[in-house]
Amino acid sequence: MKLKNIMRLVLPAVAMTMVATSCHGDLDIMQDNRLSASNMWQDATDVTQSTCGIYQRMRSCFVNSTCNVFYWGEVRVGTYMWGSSIVNLAHDNDMIGVESSTMNGSNSSTNWSALYTTIDQANAVLKYAPTVQMSDKERGFAIGQASFARAYCYFWAARLWGDVPLNLVPIESVSQPECYPVRAPKAEVYAQIGVDIQTALDNAEYLGGDCYFATKTAVNLLKAEYALWMYTNQNGGAEYLTLAQEAVDALDLTSNALLADYGQVFVNSNKKNKEIAFALCNSQDEKLTGGFYPYFYLGNSSVAPAYQNKPVPMKSTQWWGFQPTFMKRLRDSRDIEGDKRVATNLGDGPYGASGENITWCNKYIGDQSGAIAIEDCDIPYYRTALGIMMAAELAYYKKEYTKALGYLNVIANRAYGKSNYYTDATPSAVLKALENEYFLEFPAEGVIWWALIRLDTIWDYNSYLKEQKATNPNILLWPISNSARNKNYKLVQTEGWN
Repeated sequence: MKLKNIMRLVLPAVAMTMVATSCHGDLDIMQDNRLSASNMWQDATDVTQSTCGIYQRMRSCFVNSTCNVFYWGEVRVGTYMWGSSIVNLAHDNDMIGVESSTMNGSNSSTNWSALYTTIDQANAVLKYAPTVQMSDKERGFAIGQASFARAYCYFWAARLWGDVPLNLVPIESVSQPECYPVRAPKAEVYAQIGVDIQTALDNAEYLGGDCYFATKTAVNLLKAEYALWMYTNQNGGAEYLTLAQEAVDALDLTSNALLADYGQVFVNSNKKNKEIAFALCNSQDEKLTGGFYPYFYLGNSSVAPAYQNKPVPMKSTQWWGFQPTFMKRLRDSRDIEGDKRVATNLGDGPYGASGENITWCNKYIGDQSGAIAIEDCDIPYYRTALGIMMAAELAYYKKEYTKALGYLNVIANRAYGKSNYYTDATPSAVLKALENEYFLEFPAEGVIWWALIRLDTIWDYNSYLKEQKATNPNILLWPISNSARNKNYKLVQTEGWN
């Protein structure tokens, strides 16, 4: 049976077998007693089903309304990019807190429990897969997938909160000490991420090519991002540049790896296209819908009837819109430079019910065939274009500026139709080109915040961060939730936050 068919059959069943017993520490992990009991781990089917369940849990994590790559990354770029919707509705306190980096433990986006639910499922697979009787292919698939998923989730957790609980065994009893963990030093967490990435690569021949699971390409993209982060943000040495180079060398980063039409990367009719290395599935057939893009939908009172879902995406309230500062960057790139990406990244025109111009983001729109849009567009997390950008970034750190321009021009050629769009190989010009292409290639993909931190230029775009940097050395991290601390007295708040 093909993996996608296994997933279609198994994931709803895994979700339904979750019982109300939970680990009432900070992790709030729901236990699947049927798979946690040792007598259930008897054959390959048990392991394969549980492996598929990892991605069900991961999807549930990232379709959370406030815990997702949009809130955990891009909203924190701040008012350079984001503002209130076109209908001038005020943001709630949670939204304002994230945008201005003034959130606290009561902010709903500070909840890490869904990441740990995924990690716990991966821990179970990694505990039982080595001993269950199964073929090398089945075992390699399970161990490789679980290792990638655990590394991916811990990479998010460590970048967001720094020191975090490091659980490496499944929680199968409420009496386990892992239910009430302390925050492990981030160095230990990052070291484990590196180990898990390597384990996933050691099993890469068994991972397969389905982008709804980890693929070899996805693991190498994670490896590259991890290595660049360690070099730039965690005071890593040149060994991490070597690690990043290994990952880059294992990828196809030519123009052939990109779709010719940028817009086709994101449309529903072209799911699982060759540019997508890792995505989480949304499907009406499987009753799986959701994501962060409804923040860009508009209510019918804001849009003239003739344009509702034609082309303006309709549902309820548009909470987020691009700020004029960022819209100018997009429009100048479109109108002056001929940037073909902007049609996908920015929808704008005289579509307002009162005749005014309105704007929205055209990515991840979903099914617009009915009166309201349905959130059934896949959510991609790694695509080849990010690999090309990270290769350019790596060359910049290695002071190979001409090489960096070569990678940047692969991205630029699709956007502008010019093979030598970037020509200035001075360090400052290459840095500006990297910033520019991250902004123009990846709006609303949860990428830009992390790139600007690596490039150490986030301070140029977020005045709130710049003002608070002197008094809060952890301003780029997040506070942990009050609910986590209330459930586990061993947890201490992130220094500088409350």
